[in-house]
Amino acid sequence: MYHISIENNPDKREADIIEQGIIRFNVANCGMTWQPLAVFLRDDEGKIVGGITGHTEWGWLHCGMFWLPDELRGQGWGSRLLQVAEDEAKKRGCKHAHLDTFGFQARGFYEKHGYRVFGVLEDYPGDYHRYYMRKDL
Repeated sequence: MYHISIENNPDKREADIIEQGIIRFNVANCGMTWQPLAVFLRDDEGKIVGGITGHTEWGWLHCGMFWLPDELRGQGWGSRLLQVAEDEAKKRGCKHAHLDTFGFQARGFYEKHGYRVFGVLEDYPGDYHRYYMRKDL
């Protein structure tokens, strides 16, 4: 017999059962090419002050998180970080990139770098939209 439970604060080991199950299923169908990618901006003391985290898989770069503090924005650091991530993805054999951003975040920045919207989740959150974007590398 089975039953359904709601876990508001699931144990990581238990949540990993679900993640590992879908990974095994995906690998069986498409092969395993997943590789993490992090591009950090560091200060003179080596402290991380911004960067990109994501991964590459199946010929795609996925930029999951991209952050710079306000005082470093508008100085070209974001463009350089994105270019380094894309260059590394190409070295790994990627032909495309994808990401998502909110209406209050960086849609214009990504469009300036060749990304285009392929999907929109409206009213998420509130009156904002979430934009799903892609680019051919």
